Amino acid sequence: MPVIGDIKYGHEIGRKNSMRFQWCACVGCGKERWVTLVKGKTENDKCVACCKIGMKLTHAKQLDHIPIIDEIRTNKELGLRGKPNSKNIWELCPNCGVPRWVQLKAKGKYPKCRKCLNKGKIGKVNGMWKGGKKLNHKGYILVRVYPDNPYYEMANPAGYVFEHRLVMAQHLGRCLHDWEEVHHRDSIKTHNTPDNLFVTDASNHNKLVEQVLKYQESEIKDLKSRVTLLEAENTVLKTDMSEFV
Repeated sequence: MPVIGDIKYGHEIGRKNSMRFQWCACVGCGKERWVTLVKGKTENDKCVACCKIGMKLTHAKQLDHIPIIDEIRTNKELGLRGKPNSKNIWELCPNCGVPRWVQLKAKGKYPKCRKCLNKGKIGKVNGMWKGGKKLNHKGYILVRVYPDNPYYEMANPAGYVFEHRLVMAQHLGRCLHDWEEVHHRDSIKTHNTPDNLFVTDASNHNKLVEQVLKYQESEIKDLKSRVTLLEAENTVLKTDMSEFV
């Protein structure tokens, strides 16, 4: 077991680099660990856990010191929402040991942190459940599916599948192949009803998209011309009305 102050190279302690490390104790919690030496000085006096506590106090603003267990602070002091004088206590989760601020009036009611409380709970029984649907950056709806779902093999590594693909798979009664594309007839990505969807391949889907883009371009031109005409008519009406004012 190393002693405080021991210095070794990275390859001697199982690291992949040849930097120098010193065995130090954290000034916050006293935990001993290897710390990188930079120009003869340790890179950090605190361990990772203590650094996180000092930087982010579970949505509260940073204090000038690391809170101690059973320390009490008001919402105003922590920058939290709610009544300014409502009190919070700094306590440890008995399951994972992570400290966090808890409302003093709710102490003992929910001893575990939110992560531990929801651990192992799937779907609606999970306190952080948001309906199992989300919108991706391209405007498509993703649906959460689970291993017992017959269409689970269509899901991505996170367990989500595109809703339009899932709807068509359920309509056909089978999982879709990777080469099969699902096209929206009205080009509205969130309109995922069977009558608005049909299955095609990638080449045909690209042609359909081109046709839709051309149609939309012509519609935009038509709308612009109509707007220009309406603006001209509006100008004429204003001129005619000015004679009666």
